[in-house]
Amino acid sequence: MYPERQDLKASAERIRRSFFLVWSIIGVLLLLVACGYVLGQVWTAISIILFSAFLVFIMRAPVAQLEKRGVPRILGTAISFVGAFLIVAAIVLIFAPIIWGQIVGLLSLIPQYIEQSQDFWNDIYQKYSYLLEDNTIKQLVAQAATEVSRWAANTASVSASSVFTVGANLVVAVVVMTVSLVVCFWILKDLPRISRELLVLIGPRFAPDARFIATTCARSLGGYIKGMVIACICTGTISGIGFAIVGLPYPAVLGLFAGLMNFIPFVGPWVSGIVVGAIGLFNGPIVALLSVLCLIIAQQTTDNFISPRVMSYAVELHPAVVLVVLIAGGALGGALGILAAIPLTSAVKTIFVHYFQKRTGRQLMSVDGAIFRGTPAVAEETEKPAVAEAEDKSEKVKETK
Repeated sequence: MYPERQDLKASAERIRRSFFLVWSIIGVLLLLVACGYVLGQVWTAISIILFSAFLVFIMRAPVAQLEKRGVPRILGTAISFVGAFLIVAAIVLIFAPIIWGQIVGLLSLIPQYIEQSQDFWNDIYQKYSYLLEDNTIKQLVAQAATEVSRWAANTASVSASSVFTVGANLVVAVVVMTVSLVVCFWILKDLPRISRELLVLIGPRFAPDARFIATTCARSLGGYIKGMVIACICTGTISGIGFAIVGLPYPAVLGLFAGLMNFIPFVGPWVSGIVVGAIGLFNGPIVALLSVLCLIIAQQTTDNFISPRVMSYAVELHPAVVLVVLIAGGALGGALGILAAIPLTSAVKTIFVHYFQKRTGRQLMSVDGAIFRGTPAVAEETEKPAVAEAEDKSEKVKETK
């Protein structure tokens, strides 16, 4: 009987563990759903916070430089804002007419492209009419035409609501940008005092960790943003010049499109390649092939020679992680969520690696790593002063006691 009791107890323990595991998984899933719902309800406020933080990160350097030269903080903030506005306005006034003209010209070619597609289909039909006369093929074509007509009808039925949705989203975007600019101005004005107050709240024990995290995240996010902007400009410029050489119509707007798509890692280059290749096909297969080749050359040149130098301090992310966070960011915050997904993930990864290595003493980040690929020397060199400072302070406190 005794062995049978032990078997019963072991079976009951396994059942209890399985039951606990199942309900734990269900609880985690419910918690994730609840968090997604809450984020969806307050996403406008989160968007304002994220956009304000991004603007503060971009604008803090010129404000600090003006303050070092003796300019009062509030005046330096105002000068930086006016200077940024003038630079953006000058870029828009110089390049907007050219880009807009090419966009209008490209849109005017759509009827011609549709006509070419119809001619191509007619040629295919004439060559292979004996196949298309088959009853099965006819049924498939009729079914496809019915589905297309149904899709067009549904699209037309929701067009009115879509207009209102787009208008509402545009109003929300304007409100978010306006409020973010105001928040950014006041944060920049009082940034040194806010930093001091935060360090007081954190306390001397965790102040070195806070400084390390802030420095590392700033370096990581700064390297990422700088690298992405420069990579997009270089990709768009090289692509546009190549498109003009091979004879692709409206090379400036297509180069701009290729540069903007480069903001979306791994997915954007494929989208730009498909669009450029499709437009090139209407001008001949040679033009399409050369256009895609120009885009590949531009992206490879940027990725292999320009981005690595600029983003040498940025935390790298695995392609699988990038795709997952891009999908999650797009689902939660649309375009803004896609743009914020990679920098936020880089910051979270940096903080996690710092605390893991500090608590366990194990080196997680390595040059040949996968999920945690990066240069460990940067973190180590930055961490040592912070740890040493914390140890010195703790020793002083002990001596005082």
